[in-house]
Amino acid sequence: MTFAASFLAGLAVIYIVFGGKIKTRGRSVRYKDQRFESTKHIKSSNDTLIIIAGSVICSGLTYAVTGNLIFTSLALLGGFFILRWHRAQKERERKELLQTQFADVLGQIESALYGGLNPYQAIEDSVPDMPRPARDIFYEVLRRTRSGDTLARALEAVRRETGWEDLAILSVGMNLYSRTGCNLGDICRSALESYEDKESFRAQVKAAIAQNMMTVKVLTALPFFILGLARAIAPEFTKPLFQTFEGGVVFIFLTGWIVLGNIIIRGMVTSGLGKGV
Repeated sequence: MTFAASFLAGLAVIYIVFGGKIKTRGRSVRYKDQRFESTKHIKSSNDTLIIIAGSVICSGLTYAVTGNLIFTSLALLGGFFILRWHRAQKERERKELLQTQFADVLGQIESALYGGLNPYQAIEDSVPDMPRPARDIFYEVLRRTRSGDTLARALEAVRRETGWEDLAILSVGMNLYSRTGCNLGDICRSALESYEDKESFRAQVKAAIAQNMMTVKVLTALPFFILGLARAIAPEFTKPLFQTFEGGVVFIFLTGWIVLGNIIIRGMVTSGLGKGV
């Protein structure tokens, strides 16, 4: 049992450190994901499996590090936190994919506008050639306009539902066009140039942050790895920490601070990248 738990701990450390670099599937969107999606999570049939797998992994890691059945039992609740992390990770991946597709969307709409089409015709003409999931979102925009909404209101409503904040540029442009009759093609061109400059700078910042995040992952996993190794080599050395009430309080307190530090750091990074840093 101890050997199996230690093996799971080793795999977890490897995943924490290198998990972001391991490619388990392509970047293309699967067919079942090719539909309009809002930011509201729809319960999936995989949720139960993720909770069970997360509970087993968390309890196995906890037993490998502590050897304490009480801590191991409490770690079974970790499956729910794993599910929340999985949902947040999927949402971040979806938003990043939409961000990378926005330049393509702007370019296609700009070309259609300079071809002499009005804004609605330009979007309708561009949608079939858009990459997914951007295509599905703009299909929803067209559906709303056919139901009586203006393009500006439809874009703003879809922006709020999907969390694709880049659509605010098009929404403002449509408002200006409807009120003043300005050249929407010029607005798209200026927005595209500004977006490309922003993305270039954002990519540099993201690369620098990724190096620091790797350091954070290593420093987070290292204390638990050392504790697990020490317990396997010299159980009596770690016994006061895991087999006494006072030691348990200290362990929980320190673990809580490590988790809180990670949450704060990741929140700062996510917020900064979301605003373009």
